[in-house]
This record gives sequence, C-alpha cells and structure tokens, in this order.
Amino acid sequence: MYKAIRIRRFRQFSTLSLAALTRVNLIVGRNNAGKSSILESIEMLASGGRLSPLLRSPRRRGEVSTELSEDRMTSRTDLDVRHLFLGHRIEIGASFELAGDTEEGPVEVRCAVVGASPGSQQLDLVADTLEADPQLALQLNGPDHAGISLPVSLAGSVTSDALRRQPPPSAGAIAVMFLGTEGADAVSLQLMWDRLVLTPEEDQVIAAMRLIEPSIERLAFTNREVRGTSVAFVKLAGEDERVPLGSLGDGTRRFLALAISLARAAGGVLLVDEIDTGLHYTTLEKMWQFVVETARRLDVQVFATSHSGDCVRALAWLQSDNPSLASDVSVHRIEKGLDAAVVYSAAEIETAAQHQIEVRG
Repeated sequence: MYKAIRIRRFRQFSTLSLAALTRVNLIVGRNNAGKSSILESIEMLASGGRLSPLLRSPRRRGEVSTELSEDRMTSRTDLDVRHLFLGHRIEIGASFELAGDTEEGPVEVRCAVVGASPGSQQLDLVADTLEADPQLALQLNGPDHAGISLPVSLAGSVTSDALRRQPPPSAGAIAVMFLGTEGADAVSLQLMWDRLVLTPEEDQVIAAMRLIEPSIERLAFTNREVRGTSVAFVKLAGEDERVPLGSLGDGTRRFLALAISLARAAGGVLLVDEIDTGLHYTTLEKMWQFVVETARRLDVQVFATSHSGDCVRALAWLQSDNPSLASDVSVHRIEKGLDAAVVYSAAEIETAAQHQIEVRG
C-alpha cells in the first residue's frame, strides 16, 4: 500500500503531496481542483510506467482528434498528450514525475519528452502507426518498464493504435482498476463478471447489490445479436421473468460496477472517480462499509473522489456506527495553490460534522 504520493508537473500540478494515506482514501475539493488528475497519476504510478494508463487519460477526457481518409472510408484517432504536462506544452525537456512510498520501499515513474531516435527498437514498436517520421518521443521510466519510447508529433498527438502495441505487463504487476464517472459499459462489465462467475466473489457481488435492491437473487449477462453488445439481467425474488438491470436505476448499475471492480482489483489498487454517482444519500454509509470491508478482505487500496457533502457525512456516520472500519479511511482535501493535501481522519470528520464544519474545500 502507498503511505505517501508525490506529483510533480503533471497536468495542473506544479507539485502536490498526499501523506498519511490509508487503505481507503477519499479525495475532495472544488470543481477543477485536480481530483481526477490525482487518480490518473496514481494509475500511472501503480502501473509501473506502462503506456496504457498514460494513453487512457486523454481518451477519458475527450482530448482526442479524429481524421477521415480522403475517401472517407476509414478514420484515425489521435490522442492529444500535451495536456498531461504542466502548461499544456510538449517540447524537448518537458517532463512529469510521480513518486510513492510503499511498505516495500519507494517507487517512481517519470515521463519526459525527448528527441526521436529512428533507430530505437522501442520506437519501432509503434513507428509504423505515424504518417510521417516523428521528431519527438515520450520516454517512460518505471519499475515495470524502463526506457519505453513512444513517437509523438510536434503538435502533441499520439495514435491510439499504440494502446494495442505495447508490451504485456510483467509477471509481478499488480492489478490497477479505474472506474470513471461514466461507469463501465455493459461489454466491459460482462468481461469482468465472466472472470468472477463460479468463484467466491460471485456471491459477494450479489450480496453487495442487495444493499441497493434487497430482492436481487441472481445476475446474468447475455449477448445480443448485434456484434459487441451485451445486456445484464437480474432475477428478483417473487418475479418469474428476468428484469433488465437498467430497469433498476443508475444506482444499482453503479454499485455493480463498483463491486466487480473491487473484486478485480484484489491485491492492487482501485481508483473511483465520483464514487457516489447515482447513489442516494441514504445508501452511502452502506457503500462505505462495503468498500472498507471488501478492501480489507481482498487487500485493495482504494482512492476515490467526491464533491458531495453527503458522501463525506456518510463517513462521519460510519465512524459513529463502526469506528473499527472507519479507522481505515481518511479524507484528503486539495485546494488550488496548496502543494499538500489537508488530511482528515474519520474521527476528525465526525467531529467536523457534529460542529457543521465544511471539509470539502
């Protein structure tokens, strides 16, 4: 587990440190304070310097451009990686560093813009995806991959095909799961669910969904005739016909995605953007109890964001009702202009709630 994390020159952060990290960490702050950027930096750090999280970051944010061929029969999508760097500039010498202190020792990932080297074997990995010879490259160094270089245009564009061409993770790589604000699509959920079927975690996921809808008995996915689509159905107590999961509301689907992602992150890291999305405030204490218990059982470290006062107050309720669980939770408030997050323990959150003190920033 990470005990501390330091971010330098990544996206809007000149420097930022998070200390006193616990098993479950809630990151709060105002809009555009950088909460999602922190999750992205942790994803890159925990992935050990692999290309995939670096390229998924701009894709999630819509930092992309699509070009049609002259005959308009094919298209190519490029990712704009300029925004990963402080000041949104891509030039030789630009870089960002991500570092963390773990129980096993320090880890660091660095990404720098360098001059392209056409003879490099690493560049040959993806060079044929560019239309012209690149003049720049992104060079990544981390514990999982050292010296990987990725061609990038002078405008800061990288072809999305690079995601399919990177080397596989090392045998010792930990699981890193990222659940964005949009949740997980049905196909992704099915792929993750298929790996849990007929394992002890299948029953754990169903039990988690019952926190939102107590009548759920079973869950199944079916493939539609249309290629690449799938639909989730549930069996409800007292109902003869299956019910589409979507009929139960966004909260049930969100909780399913959270439960499956936790199970898939066993022994690793789970990152959740806006963890309370789609959930009624009356279910948030149950959500935190489930997250902490599951994270303990599966040895997962959780980093989540929220700007909801109800989400923070639910931690105060958890501290009041179950302090042994709440001891594994901390809140980290970030503000523009501060180079370190302000840390609150669950006990301090309870005190703040009793005195109506705002901790969200």
